[in-house]
Amino acid sequence: MNFWKNRTSCHFREITHSTNLLINEIVEENKIAGISMPDFFCVVTNFQTAGKGQGNKGWMSNKGENILTSFYFQPLLLPNQQIYFNYFFALTIREVLSHYIDDVMIKKPNDIFAGDKKIAGILIEHHIQGEQLKYSVAGVGININQTQFDPALPNPTSLKLIKGTTFNREAILEEIVQTGKKYYNKLQTGAFKELENEYESYVKIFTI
Repeated sequence: MNFWKNRTSCHFREITHSTNLLINEIVEENKIAGISMPDFFCVVTNFQTAGKGQGNKGWMSNKGENILTSFYFQPLLLPNQQIYFNYFFALTIREVLSHYIDDVMIKKPNDIFAGDKKIAGILIEHHIQGEQLKYSVAGVGININQTQFDPALPNPTSLKLIKGTTFNREAILEEIVQTGKKYYNKLQTGAFKELENEYESYVKIFTI
């Protein structure tokens, strides 16, 4: 992913344990050095040795085929407003994928589905100190070009499986940043109800 190696606001590593863990390590290193980080600073990898999913679940992904990234943010939110951050980021990923495929929906809290199959998972971590939200990390794994999955995974899919073509991961990452800025502006200006209404309009209810 040469394009992302050249971005000053993004750190690329060929292999890492977890992008969420890595970005937290960078935050701590920069804190000690007195370096501030901008919103949308990201880490990207081609392979995770300990990818994290929701709860105690892992996130499995073939090397160099998908998007594995985490972003840093300092949202203007109180700890009890965390849910609106989730809305912003889930809407961002949903919209980007909808540029390529149809029927992209959200399964609460943060899974993204194409039809009845999971195409992306989001892991959000909020770091709170006292009554203040210090910073947030939004990690996402998106199945882009992978076509073979562990049979134990429930209904996975990818852009390539759906469309039958190989996609440019760097271009999609750039779309995440650009689309994300639109939704993040709504978050930072307190358009919470607008975010909630749009989020709920894309929630898919599964009966099984």
